Amino acid sequence: EDDKEGETTIDKQQLLRDINNKALKRTAQRRLDTHPILQSRVPLIKITDLATGFNLDISMENDLSLHKAKLLAAYVSVDARFPQLLQLTKHWAKNRRINDAAAHTLNSFGYTLLAIQFLQTRSPPILPCLQDSAITVGKATIACPRALDTPGLSLEIRFQGQQAGGIPEELKSFGKPNTSPVSRLFVEFLHFIAVELDFEKHCVSVRKGALQPINKGQFKHKHAPELCVEDPFDEADNVSRSLTEASVKRVRLEFLRAYQIMSTTGDFAWCCAPYLAG
Repeated sequence: EDDKEGETTIDKQQLLRDINNKALKRTAQRRLDTHPILQSRVPLIKITDLATGFNLDISMENDLSLHKAKLLAAYVSVDARFPQLLQLTKHWAKNRRINDAAAHTLNSFGYTLLAIQFLQTRSPPILPCLQDSAITVGKATIACPRALDTPGLSLEIRFQGQQAGGIPEELKSFGKPNTSPVSRLFVEFLHFIAVELDFEKHCVSVRKGALQPINKGQFKHKHAPELCVEDPFDEADNVSRSLTEASVKRVRLEFLRAYQIMSTTGDFAWCCAPYLAG
C-alpha cells in the first residue's frame, strides 16, 4: 500500500512537471513566472501572470483543498468587506515579503484565516462562524446543513455554503450592524495581529469563530508552533507551521510597523513600500 501511494505521488509530481514545462513554453506568448514546489506535503505549481499580477496555484487530487476553497468562497459571499480587506492585506504582505511559506512566513491561506478570525471577533461581528451548528441573523436562526459524505476523508465537512445554492440569503445581511469601512478595518486588523493576538496564549480558530486557548500538543507536526492558526477542517493541522522563531518576530514587527504608519499618517504607499533586507 505504501508503495502504491508512493507511485501515485510520483505520478502527480510528473504531471505537474509536464504542466510546468508547457507553461514555460507559453512564456513567449504570455509572460508567465512558474515556480514548481514538488517536494511539499501537497505538491503544486505557483504561476504568476507578470502582465496582470494574477496568481494561480495548481495541485492535483486534493479533495480537502476543494472544500476549503468552497468554505472561503462562502465567507466572501457574506460580506464584501472581507475580500477587500484581504486584498489590501495580501498587497501589503507581498510588498513587505512576508507572504511565502517557503521563506518561513505566512502563506495566502494563513492570511485569509487571520482576516476571517478578525472579522468574526468584531463588535458587532462582520462574519459569522459558518461551521456553527446554528447562526442567528436578526430573528432568524439558520441551522447548519448535515455533514457531507466524504469517502476517503476522516474529517467532518459541514458548513453554511456547502449547499448547491451557496449560503442562505439571510446570511448576506449578517454584518450590516457593523458599519466600519474597509479603511478602518485594515488598521484595526493590523492592531489585532500586532497587539491583541497573544502568540503564546491564543490559537486562531475560524472553525470555532473565536480565539482559543493555545494547546500546542494538538498539532501533528514535529516542531513546536511559533504561531497557531488552526485549519478549519483539520484541527491537528497548523496552517502557520512554517514560521520559525526568527521569522515570527519579523512578521509581528511588520504588523506593528504597518499599524504605526496607518494609525498616524495613514500613508498606505509608505506602509506597503517594498521591503529591502538590511
